[in-house]
Amino acid sequence: MGMDVNLTGYTGVRERKADNRKDRAAETQRAAESQTPEERRKAYEDMGIHAERFTVDISPDSQEFMSHVAERKAAQAAEQAKLEAENPWSPFDYRGDLSKNEPTQYLVFSKFLYDKGVFRDMDVEQAGKMEDTLKKITSGMDSIRGVSGAGRWDNSMSHEAAKLDLISSVNALNYFADTYVPEGARDAFKDLVREYESYNSKIVANHKNSMDLYSESMKDISAPNATGVSADVRQAQERTKAYQQIGRVTHTDEEEKWLKEDYQALFDKLMKKEDSAKNIFDSLQNLLVNYASGGSKNNMVLDLLNANNAGSMNRMFQYWSDLF
Repeated sequence: MGMDVNLTGYTGVRERKADNRKDRAAETQRAAESQTPEERRKAYEDMGIHAERFTVDISPDSQEFMSHVAERKAAQAAEQAKLEAENPWSPFDYRGDLSKNEPTQYLVFSKFLYDKGVFRDMDVEQAGKMEDTLKKITSGMDSIRGVSGAGRWDNSMSHEAAKLDLISSVNALNYFADTYVPEGARDAFKDLVREYESYNSKIVANHKNSMDLYSESMKDISAPNATGVSADVRQAQERTKAYQQIGRVTHTDEEEKWLKEDYQALFDKLMKKEDSAKNIFDSLQNLLVNYASGGSKNNMVLDLLNANNAGSMNRMFQYWSDLF
């Protein structure tokens, strides 16, 4: 099994070309963080800073506010503990520096290939190109991790596109394994792909973008139907009705199963090169939009859904083009 990937200190094969001053700065930071409280206090005192010389008076109102903050933090910690218990540790939990808004799941596969000697036996440019492909394949799933507004750095991908992206990226990773990973490491690499699928399926199940949320919020509101209005207002009314129609679409588990099977059949054709990537991705987008619209023929509904998913479809098309 390939689940023992340790990303400690690993930044990817391209990053190893970075200026070693960054390494020295990081080492200095780690040394500072490893100091005990007493050592840090002594360091401050050596600089003429004495903690006991400072006092702060806190008002009763502020004390009450701080107590509520503490309660909220305790509740958040309990919720986090519950989530961790429900979702066992995965190497794909690693998220790096959230302030950088960068993909990180590719590092699990990159580190695995580095440890197996696959990347170490290549020059940096060759290994870097393979790593870049892994980054593109997994970046869609990276973009929707975290609670909205607190770690999630891209809300553009719709719920339906996220479901397709997971199927697409799993197929792409397996294709990558069959094409580029040496036979001796291939099975363990595919074990990681299965872990990737399991980890991200939970995220996809709960993901919604702004259009998904807006459509759902509008579905139970009375449809606008003002008469004698301007063309612009009339178009806005039709647009609102289209959002409402999208929000009312529901599917059975069996329909969901059929959709996934249809997606997989198209990816099988893609990997066997039985049709062009463009034709297959046109078919994938048509499937997605037809499913998300509930089979609607309303042009406004179809236009909204096509526009909402065009960016995600193009990104998937691009990384498959890189693989070929």
